[in-house]
Formats: sequence, structure tokens, C-alpha cells
Amino acid sequence: MGGASVLVLVAGFFRTKIIAVLVGPAGVGLAGSLVNFNNVLAMLVGWGLSTSGVRMIASAPVEQRPQKVSAVLHFGYRLMGYSLLVALLLSVPVAWYTFGRIDGHTLEMILASLGVPCLVGAGVWGALLQAEGHLKPLARTQILSAFAGLLVGIPVIYFFQQAGLPLVGVALGILIAMGVPAWLMYRAARPYYQGTQDLRPEAADIEVLVKLGGALMLVGLMSQLSAYISRLVVIRQLGLEAAGHYQAALAIASSLPGFVFAAMATDFFPRVAAARDENEAQHLVEKQIQAGLLLALPVLTALLTMGRVCIHWLYATQHFEPAIPILGFMVWGVFLRLVSWPIGFWLQARGSSHQVVIVELISNIIIALLPILLVTPFGLMGAAWAYAGGYLAYAVLMYFVLRWRTGRWLGATTCGFVLGSGLVLALAQSSPAMIWGDFWGLIPSGLITLVSAVIYYLTMKREATS
Repeated sequence: MGGASVLVLVAGFFRTKIIAVLVGPAGVGLAGSLVNFNNVLAMLVGWGLSTSGVRMIASAPVEQRPQKVSAVLHFGYRLMGYSLLVALLLSVPVAWYTFGRIDGHTLEMILASLGVPCLVGAGVWGALLQAEGHLKPLARTQILSAFAGLLVGIPVIYFFQQAGLPLVGVALGILIAMGVPAWLMYRAARPYYQGTQDLRPEAADIEVLVKLGGALMLVGLMSQLSAYISRLVVIRQLGLEAAGHYQAALAIASSLPGFVFAAMATDFFPRVAAARDENEAQHLVEKQIQAGLLLALPVLTALLTMGRVCIHWLYATQHFEPAIPILGFMVWGVFLRLVSWPIGFWLQARGSSHQVVIVELISNIIIALLPILLVTPFGLMGAAWAYAGGYLAYAVLMYFVLRWRTGRWLGATTCGFVLGSGLVLALAQSSPAMIWGDFWGLIPSGLITLVSAVIYYLTMKREATS
């Protein structure tokens, strides 16, 4: 899954590079806003089924799984129909509120919102593959989807740019990038649920999906809304180009180590949901934190020491200079996510619905409030501080939640990994390589890669023999 997400990342950066070159920062900012709007709607109408479905199927005995799959499919198809209706109803008023009624990019918002049912459907079919452990077909489909969407979408963006409608091309490119994966995910999942769609779902299973999914939907919706509020504040206070600079830095910081998050969501969540007891569950959480830091630390070090090179390579050099200073704070936010998200997945998999909703509500209120407080006085840098500060608050909150539910803190080894990784990143940010820029960062990044690889290998070897 990590390897697949790397290739998906490459395809995504190709698309962003094309938009940056053909349309400029405004196109990148609009694309980020449209994608975020679609994610909010998909999270709202998708009702957390991509997660609750995995939990229901993965935790059920083998002989009961066909019935659970049937419930997930029937509920998912209903949600896809609802999502199209909601997208058409909300796209116009949201476009007017976000961008202004005059030249409010209404057409672009409507076109892009047609991809919301595709996101919901892809989540349902992907959940079936994930819950049953069919990770190879899932990874293969993600790779094919990314590059097929890229090959189809780029000519569309170029055509509309030449026709004088570049932003319409961006919206259609987003629709294609969401439609192609949904179709391919359906094709990949269909052989594994043949016959189950004809089973009559039990009312009790649908009720579980509604209750659990509602809680997970609220959690995901709060997360997406807090991200949308951050972009909205930047757009309203600083303009669409500044939103493009914000999106550029955020995309680089969060996407390059994104293979860790992809593997965490796909493999770690069903394993921790199926853990025998809380001792095994916490053991999985700690190992996930350690593995995630070892895998992502070289990339985060490279971003801190060679951020200017990354911005220049992945975007148009002359238009995206303002994204360079804020990249470092985005990296710290991603580092804190690597530490806290395994605990968040553990809480979703093992905790009650009320606990999940309350904890996520508190953290997302903080994440949403910080941009409102910091962007006006500090501009784009304030948005970067808000991103890092929000995930610092989330990490601290999750740490205390773990203690509250289990009566234990994280182990000394895991705390050592976190503190050591933080020290490495602090040294990287203040190193001469960071100051000189260009390719000097290859030296510390190469050393950190070697050390991380050795530690990872020794840890895996010790785990295999224990």
C-alpha cells in the first residue's frame, strides 16, 4: 500500500504541475478548494461507511461476512444516490459564499461536485477489499486509477486552457480524477462480492452502520470542515493566489510522506479493530508510530533541507516563492500527525461513538479557530503556524486520551522515537543545508535515510524472532 501511494503521489504531482504551469497559483488554489469541498460532501453523505464497513466486516466471524458485505453494499448504493442530490443542491450557494457571487466560479463548483458520488462509491468498494484483506488488488487499482485519470485529465485541462476557460478545465480534470478511480474500484471489488448483493441485509446490521457510521461521519466531517475553514479564511483574507501558495506547501508537506498515512488507513485500522484485547491494540499503536516515523523521517528531513528545490521542481518557479517559507511549519504539522493519527485510528476502532465524537470535536474546533485568529495579523505565515499548532493540540489531546482509556502512557521506546525524530527535524531545520538551500540537503537526508533503514531492519528482525 505504501508503494502504491507513492505512485499515486507521483501522478497527483504531475497533475498539479500541469495546473501550476498552465493556470498558475489561482488554478492550484481553486483545485484545492474544489477537492476539499467534494471531500466535505463525500464525508457528510458517505456517512462514514468506508470506515464503519471495514470495522463491521473485519471484526465479524468468517461465516457471517457475506451478510455484512450485503449490508454495506445496500447502504452504500443508497448513499451514492443521496450524495448526487446533495452535491447539486449545495454547490451553488457554497460557490457564492466561498468565492463571492460575482465571478463565484459557480460552473466550476457544479462540475467538480458531480464527482462526489464517485468518491462515495469508491469508498464503499475499497472498504470491501480492505476489510477482506485483498490489499494487492486494492493497491493495483489505486495505481491504475491515478495514471488513467492523469492521462485522460491532462488533455482536458490543456484543451480548455487553449479555449480560454482554464478554470473550467481544472474542474473537469478533478471530476475525471474522481470518476476513473470509482469505476476501476468497482471493477476490482466486483469479483469478491458476487452473490452477496442478492442477500437481504439484516435490519440490525443497517442500524449498526447508521449509528457507528454517523459517529465516524461526524469525525471525518469535522476534520474536512476544519481544513475547509482554513482555506476559506486564506481565500477571503488573502485571495485565491495566496490560497494557491498555501495549497502548494501543504500538498508537498503532506503528500510526500503520504504513503505512511495510506498504509496506516488501509492495513493498520482493520488490524487494530480485530485485536484480541487492549494490550495487543496498544502494542499495534506503538509499533505503527515507530514504523511511521522511521519511514517518513528521511522525507521530512529532505523537505526541511531542500524545500526550495521541491517547490521549484513541482511548481512554476517564479509564481510560488511565497510557499517556500511556510513549508517548514507544514512539515512539523505532518510530523505531529504521524505521532497522533495511530492513536486516533485506535480510538475509532476500539472506543465508543460518544468518545470518538467528543475528542474529535474538541481538536477540530482548535484546528478551525487557529487560522481565524492568526491569518489576519500574520498573513500566510499565520496559516502555516495555525496548521502546525492545530496538530500539536491534537497530538497532546490524543496522548492524554490514551492514558485515560488504558491507564498507561506510551512506552519508553515509543517516546524515545518521537523525541529523537523531533530532535532530528529541529537540527535539519537549523542546519547549514537549510540555510544554503539547493542540494546540500542530500547529505543530512542521506544519513538519516541510512540510519532509519538500519533501525527499521533491526526492529523488524527483532519482532520476527520474538
